[in-house]
Amino acid sequence: MKHNKWVNLIALSVTLFSCSGNASTVSENTTPHTEHVWGEWEREEHHHKRVCTVCGEVEEGYHKDRVCDICASFKILALGFDQGGDSAHSDFAREANEWFPEQGKEQGFLYEFSTDFGMLNDETLPDYQVVMFLNNLPYEQSQREAFEKYMREGGSWMGFHVCAFTTEASSWPWYHEEFLGSGNFRSNTWNPTTECLKVETHDHFSTEFLPDTFMSTHNEWYAWEHDLRKNDDIQILLSLDESTYPVGDREGEIWYEGYYPVAWANKNYNMMYLNMGHNLQSYNDFEKVSHTFSNREENDFILDGTLGLAQRCAFKY
Repeated sequence: MKHNKWVNLIALSVTLFSCSGNASTVSENTTPHTEHVWGEWEREEHHHKRVCTVCGEVEEGYHKDRVCDICASFKILALGFDQGGDSAHSDFAREANEWFPEQGKEQGFLYEFSTDFGMLNDETLPDYQVVMFLNNLPYEQSQREAFEKYMREGGSWMGFHVCAFTTEASSWPWYHEEFLGSGNFRSNTWNPTTECLKVETHDHFSTEFLPDTFMSTHNEWYAWEHDLRKNDDIQILLSLDESTYPVGDREGEIWYEGYYPVAWANKNYNMMYLNMGHNLQSYNDFEKVSHTFSNREENDFILDGTLGLAQRCAFKY
């Protein structure tokens, strides 16, 4: 796996600012001007600065615990719930809210979590290069329309587990039928189990460095209405390895045969859906048994997918 700090991924254009700003350094041979003409930001691990190309004034800043908005190579907006709902789903969000910021420190990106799907609007979305649905999806029409516009115009998205769940795909046909391609939820396994996953292609930034097969963390696996193999727009990334069946361990919710994709991309959009996102835990005392982000190969898949999506974001209003 090759992770690089794409510090210069998002180019910042030259912007004009008022001369009334605080200056830390000013050249003695200044040219009279009423507005600064700033050069591009120069970034180091804990420091950033830019210089006025007219007078030489320097604007700079420092940060210690994480990259700042200026130095971040990209920003992630993660949406979902971290309290209430299905306890395993909210627990996954809490795990993600710890794991992604840690990766951000190493890779130079910012991760922001919100329970407010109202952030899916034309004013907020331009600030983010990747949108994530951790365990839910928008239900208001205005939010859905803003998200669809964001994706159609080059935005990036990663969705997990239950964000694809529906028994009424017709309520948002673009998302469930065109974008995801999966249609309605059909069935699931139980209890959450760790399974052997087959890499269906290495011709994708998320799977390029993965082995041909690897063991997953515990998860509740979903089956869908549509056979994604018949959809030319869908690129299946991972599937359950049929040679290692059965899947699940509670009678009536065990799969003994069949083909089940668990991660895929849509070739018409910059997106990835991952079925992962449901830990094993007791629903009697909510004792946590497994951790989604405890598996090296699965983590590599998620991180390389995130970095690749950000690199390919082409969204601009």
